[in-house]
Amino acid sequence: MYAKTHGKYTDEELDVKLTHVEPKSAVDKAAFYTCKLFRFNFDFFTGWNRGVITTDKILNRAIFLETVAAIPGMVAAIIRHFRSLRNMARDGGMLNMFLEEANNERMHLLTFIRMKDPGYIFRATVIGGQFVFGTSFLISYIISPAFCHRFVGYIEEEACSTYTKIIDAIETAEEGTDLGKWRTEHAPKIAKGYWHLGENGTVLDLMYAVRADEAEHRDVNHAVSGVAYDTVNPLYDPRDKMDNMLRRYVMDMMERGDGTRAGKAGTA
Repeated sequence: MYAKTHGKYTDEELDVKLTHVEPKSAVDKAAFYTCKLFRFNFDFFTGWNRGVITTDKILNRAIFLETVAAIPGMVAAIIRHFRSLRNMARDGGMLNMFLEEANNERMHLLTFIRMKDPGYIFRATVIGGQFVFGTSFLISYIISPAFCHRFVGYIEEEACSTYTKIIDAIETAEEGTDLGKWRTEHAPKIAKGYWHLGENGTVLDLMYAVRADEAEHRDVNHAVSGVAYDTVNPLYDPRDKMDNMLRRYVMDMMERGDGTRAGKAGTA
C-alpha cells in the first residue's frame, strides 16, 4: 500500500530531468565526495570513458551495477523492519517503499541478463563486490541512515546521467550498428511485462523506463535523508491515501444518489 509501484510511466515521467541536490551539511558533503570517488574509480577500471559506447560496455556496466544497486533498499528495509519489531510500532510507510526499490533494481538485473549472460569471472567479481559493498553499506546505515540515503541519492543522480548518455548514444547511432538496432530490437519479455512496454516495446523504450526508475530512486532517497525515524513517509503518506479513498467513496455515493433521484423523477 505504501510502496511506489514502478512500471507504467507517462511520457512526462519518461522525460527525466537531470537534477542535483547541492551538499550543504558535513554529512551531505561526505556522501557527495564518496559518490564521486566511487564513480571515478569504477569508470577508470572499467574503461567507460575510453573509446566509444558499445552494447557490450552498456550491458557489462548495467549488469554489474544492478547486482549492488539492489543492496541499499534491502538493507534499509531490514534495519527498519527489526527496529519496528523492537519498538513494537509501525514504520510509517518507509519499509515497503525500500523493499520495492530493492526489487525494482533486481528487475533491472533480471532484464539485462536476458540480453547478455555473464561469464564465470564476471560472476565471481559480483560476489566480491556484493560482499564488500553490502558489508560497508550495512555498517554505514547502522551508524548514519542520513549519510546512506544521501549517498544513494547522489549515486542515482549519476545513474540518470549515465542512462541519458546511453539513450543519446542509441538514438544517434548509425543504422545497422549494434547500438542502432536497439531502436527497433524488441525488449526482453520480462521487461515488456514489468514496464508495460507493449508487444512492440524496444530496448530503447526499456532504457527510458529504467532511467525513470533511477530518477524516482534519486528523488526518494534525497527526500528521506535526515528525516526522523518516526516520520510518516513524506512521499506516500497512508493518511493521504485513506483521505482519498474516503473522498472517492463519498463522491461515488453522491453520484449514485443523484442517479436514483433522477430515475424516480423520470418515472413520475
